[in-house]
Amino acid sequence: MPGRWSWTDAAIFIVFFVTIRCVFIWLATKAFVMMIPDGDACPMCDDETLAIERVGGWRVLGERFRRSWCIGCGWEGVLRRSDVWLSAERHRKLVNQIEASMAKSRSHSGQLPLNSKKSS
Repeated sequence: MPGRWSWTDAAIFIVFFVTIRCVFIWLATKAFVMMIPDGDACPMCDDETLAIERVGGWRVLGERFRRSWCIGCGWEGVLRRSDVWLSAERHRKLVNQIEASMAKSRSHSGQLPLNSKKSS
C-alpha cells in the first residue's frame, strides 16, 4: 500500500534527522571556536595578557585554549593558542634553558670557586 509506513522507512527517517542534527551541532561548535580570539593579545585593548591557572571546567576545553587576564584593561576570558604562539613559547623555553646552562658554566674572572677557598 502506498500510504503505509514500514519500520525500515521509520529507521531511515530517524537516522537522517539525527545525522542532520549532529551536523548542525558540529558546525555551530566549530563556528563558536573560531570566534574565540587567537594569540595572546587582549581583544579589547590589544595589550599583553597573562595566562591564568587552569582549574575547574576550563580544563575540558583542552590544551588549545587558555584562560587569560589583560594587564592593561583587566579583561578576563578565553583565548585560543595559535601555532605561532606555541612555537614562540617553545623557542622561549629553549632560549631560557640555553641561558641557564651558559650561566652555570660562566667563569667568574679573578675569583676562586667557593669550595676551593682556604679558611684562615
